[in-house]
Amino acid sequence: MFKICLNPDIAIHFRNTINEYINFSMNHKYKHKNKKIDNSWNTICSIMDRIDDLVYYLNKKVLNDGTWKSCAFDFFEFIEQAGVLISCIDDAFAIYNVKYQSHNVIFKSMRLNPKVPIKKNKCELDDSYFMYIRSLSSVHPSDTSHHKEFQEADFEVSPYVMWNGGALALNNKNVDLVLVSYNNETSDFIINKGVIISEIFNYIKYKYYSLNYLSKKISLYYKRIISDFRLSKIKKVSSFKDYILYLKQLKDESSKRNPDMEYEIQEIIDIFSLELTNKKNEIKFMKYKNSLKYAMQSFHRQLQNMDFNCISPFDRLIGDLLLGEIYLKDANYRYPLGKIIYLKESNGEKKFGLGMYRCLLNVFERYVEVSEEDLSKLSYYELYVLSQIALYFHALEYDNNISKLIPNQIEYR
Repeated sequence: MFKICLNPDIAIHFRNTINEYINFSMNHKYKHKNKKIDNSWNTICSIMDRIDDLVYYLNKKVLNDGTWKSCAFDFFEFIEQAGVLISCIDDAFAIYNVKYQSHNVIFKSMRLNPKVPIKKNKCELDDSYFMYIRSLSSVHPSDTSHHKEFQEADFEVSPYVMWNGGALALNNKNVDLVLVSYNNETSDFIINKGVIISEIFNYIKYKYYSLNYLSKKISLYYKRIISDFRLSKIKKVSSFKDYILYLKQLKDESSKRNPDMEYEIQEIIDIFSLELTNKKNEIKFMKYKNSLKYAMQSFHRQLQNMDFNCISPFDRLIGDLLLGEIYLKDANYRYPLGKIIYLKESNGEKKFGLGMYRCLLNVFERYVEVSEEDLSKLSYYELYVLSQIALYFHALEYDNNISKLIPNQIEYR
């Protein structure tokens, strides 16, 4: 019996490497086999998921366990799925434009046709020989014709593939599998070809463990991108007369450096573009916007330094300011607070969100001018912004990230 062992951690490490700076791979372009330049992310995801499943399947598969006496159907299934695994890995290398490392010949038992000039190197011959065995045994048993280096004739066919020592046996005891082939061109109408399973396994392992090499190359690729971005300076706010233009620049930079930050930057652009209906709220609105400007320094630094670990509490300040909390302990505000977000979402349930807003009105009206009558007069979005202004000033009264980090100066408080 034969059973391959592939370490699943290799595939996990490969996935973790790609996900470390996932946005670079999400935006990565490559030349597809159809010559079209395309985004690679869907292909990369498919490859990673398929590799995980294939490694699990191949590790579970037991070959020559005595089930198949006349024809090695277990080998057919195995080499077919092994071919899919190798194809996925080859495509991953192609997407990142990386070549395999050179290696010694794995299929030492391969027989070359002396009449065919060999134009391939030893690595390419191993690739071709594996595909030849796969074609003749499983994929194209009625017409194997694209592997001239190994074929005895212009094309070969194979009626049987059997485990050596069963119904059919070769004198060579080192051979594990016998491929019976027919052709119309040689003096020997029937030619039995021997396959050594350890060579098949070693070839699959070489391809699979090459993912470690590809992971290193992807890490280097990421580091080059990061280095280039760090050298490319983002204009400071002082370079702009209009703060919204500065924000739009940050959004453009975010789309290239870290698209996850685009949504929050756009939300701040929307806030700064809003004109409040009730001018009595203008002073507090200005202070809230000043706090956002203060917190945006962190976004600028993260984008410039390409450092998105958010270890510092200051790095989380923007999120806290855009999604306020209620710190009162005498009532449960968590549920309605989570639902008023519908008021700013384009496809949100506005009427439901408005009902939840009404439940929180007694909190909001402590800090901003907003009334029951305003619920039918003001736009949904303005109501939402007023809630965040109120929650900002509410937060300043309690011990939290906002009250600790926002300067104790009149332009903020």
